[in-house]
Amino acid sequence: MPAKGKYFFNESDDCRISDPLYEKYRYTSQQHPLLLLLLFIAILLWITLIIIFFVTDVSIPFAFGAALAICAVMYLLLCIESLFRRWLTLVGVMIWICFLTVGYVSLFEKGDGYQLWEQVPFFLFIIFTVYTMLPFGMRGAVIISVISALSHIIVLSTVVNIFLLVQLFANAVIFLCGNFMGAFHKRQMQVASWDLYRYTLKCIQVRMKLKIEKRQQENLLLSILPAHISMEMKLAIIERLKETNDNRQMHDNNFHSLYVKRHQNVSILYADIVGFTRLASDCSPKELVVMLNELFGKFDQIAKENECMRIKILGDCYYCVSGLPVSLPVHARNCVKMGLDMCEAIKQVREATGVDINMRVGIHSGNVLCGVIGLRKWQYDVWSHDVSLANRMESAGVPGRVHITEATLNHLGKAYEVEEGNGHLRDPYLESMNIKTYLVVDPRSKQCISNNHLPKTRVNDGLKMRASVRMTRYLESWGAARPFAHLNHRESVSSDSSSSQGRRRKVRSQQ
Repeated sequence: MPAKGKYFFNESDDCRISDPLYEKYRYTSQQHPLLLLLLFIAILLWITLIIIFFVTDVSIPFAFGAALAICAVMYLLLCIESLFRRWLTLVGVMIWICFLTVGYVSLFEKGDGYQLWEQVPFFLFIIFTVYTMLPFGMRGAVIISVISALSHIIVLSTVVNIFLLVQLFANAVIFLCGNFMGAFHKRQMQVASWDLYRYTLKCIQVRMKLKIEKRQQENLLLSILPAHISMEMKLAIIERLKETNDNRQMHDNNFHSLYVKRHQNVSILYADIVGFTRLASDCSPKELVVMLNELFGKFDQIAKENECMRIKILGDCYYCVSGLPVSLPVHARNCVKMGLDMCEAIKQVREATGVDINMRVGIHSGNVLCGVIGLRKWQYDVWSHDVSLANRMESAGVPGRVHITEATLNHLGKAYEVEEGNGHLRDPYLESMNIKTYLVVDPRSKQCISNNHLPKTRVNDGLKMRASVRMTRYLESWGAARPFAHLNHRESVSSDSSSSQGRRRKVRSQQ
């Protein structure tokens, strides 16, 4: 069986037919405006004819008034988009019938005194209108145009004599040429409209892709640099690109701009996982990466809850600052609360897995210089004597406790109970600087003491597993996000989280 070819009037295999977006595009850009223009022209035409009849004292045929009323009603209906789109083909047929009515009324108004070439230009106008302005496909437009031409020839042929057959044949040739010209024009317009639609759609897709990639790049930049620093650097880069080549070469020979600012009254937290080095020696590389990702993912969540900004991760050491970039009066409370939550999280891991690990946290309050270092590979960091002192506080701390300086205690007020830290006995630098330290008493520790008589359950009791395997499996239950997962699925993650929050609120309200 031969393959089905693509002919001039064959539209069944055209992908445009099954593309609703293209149909909507053609409707909004072509069909609706053309139909409104056509009806407006028709209304003006009939009003003009009625005025002429009125001035010349000629009786107005009923068909003229009816056609004018129908077109006026359809003009109003076309302004209602929902009705117009639902009855698009019917509206086109009614407009065609109205034009035919006007043509035949004008043809027979003279009685028997009409000629064979009467209203040929008007019927030719109807044929061109069907092909160019009415909402028909190629097959429908050809059928309606042929009917228009044949109706004119058949009606006139009933009263023609043998000597006027040549004129009738000339009318047929004119109508045939009009159909060919109209069909060719419609086909070319369909191809051009489809190509323009595809080009426009491609441009929109490229633009949306660029916007998504731009948003992903901004999210990636925000994961490396704080928002205020990244915005300042972006503006500086844009200004630099606007400069002339000579000025740009002059700047290239110098050092790049330094984005460093001084912030006062901030609190610096250093935290180190005690026993992790011994645990890491028993892990495979994959298990080690999974553990670190789950642990630091949990710490990032705690930092967000307590308004702390994570600065850097150094191996198993985690440090952050509260009071950046916006100064907070409760920066010390935020850091202490975060340190207690980190110790509690590690305690839960230790009790659930039986792995001997702990958390050592050191906090100091003071002033810092923060900014971006590096010419090619940017890195956000903080520097000051107070940062070094916070690091010393962590190394001189006690596992499972939050170790703070007297400066941090002064910012805390009476928010937490403290006891002597004796950090100077464990670190010679603290002793030489005469730094007085304290250990924060966790309010949850009193409740834990009262619940010590309750049996403690472990997730992996009775399982003969390595400590690293037990810890990895338990940490995976926390469900920390994979690195850079938010860059590709930011919308879905946000929608899922919002829906889950909505379900939690609903459950709480039912409870």
